[in-house]
Amino acid sequence: MQKIITAVLAAALIGGAAYHFKVLRSNFVIADQGSFMAGGTVLHHTGKYTSPYSPDGQTFHGDHAYVFWQKPFKARKYPLVFIHGIGQFSKTFETTPDGRDGFQNIFLKKRFAVYLVDQARRGRAGRSTEKATVEPVFDEQLWFDRFRIGTYPNYFDGVQFKQGKETLGQFFRQMTPNIGRQDFNVYADAYAAVLEKTGDAILVTHSQGGAVGWLTARKTDKIKAIVSYEPGGSFPFVKDENPTAMKAESGQGETVEIT
Repeated sequence: MQKIITAVLAAALIGGAAYHFKVLRSNFVIADQGSFMAGGTVLHHTGKYTSPYSPDGQTFHGDHAYVFWQKPFKARKYPLVFIHGIGQFSKTFETTPDGRDGFQNIFLKKRFAVYLVDQARRGRAGRSTEKATVEPVFDEQLWFDRFRIGTYPNYFDGVQFKQGKETLGQFFRQMTPNIGRQDFNVYADAYAAVLEKTGDAILVTHSQGGAVGWLTARKTDKIKAIVSYEPGGSFPFVKDENPTAMKAESGQGETVEIT
């Protein structure tokens, strides 16, 4: 009887361990997480500070990036730093509009630490040093076309984007305005500051973020590799190897000669 009980307990322990391992593989364990601001500048108002109700002598911190990061148990050597594209913020890499895992969770499960960044003047980094007016812009059908979901209201054949009102509503609601004018140097300066905090890392860029990623690489030595999905904007080439620029419908696609 004792041998039978021992065998049953051993089987239960082995089975429990196997189940636990399966859960760890299908999900993940977060070892640490947090958030921070990086980069940016500080403006100083003229005059002498005398009252909190007067701007005289007061300061304004802005044009920084916002970062939310997560590190899984037994993380790989290099973290992934994500750069979103035009009209977007870090939501791009979170849960998809139809509820599937985004790159954030996909790569956490692969044991990569992930850093989701809102670029300066966008999303949670909307504290811009420039004056701006935010007003409703009726352009959602443009985004439908521009993100190659289809030609509104028709979806492309075979498109993986789930068709339906709820999913499309989630997509439209993640579009985010710029607070201030577009400035790739401001964005890249902030991303370079992010990398000073992360240490050596791999950049993962999307769309307009591609151009920001190329520029960031010229401002820091912390980038070990760049993975660029559908890069837009300008493309850097070394001197004497600059090809003829290709015209894009969006007006992007310029080349930039670097030395």
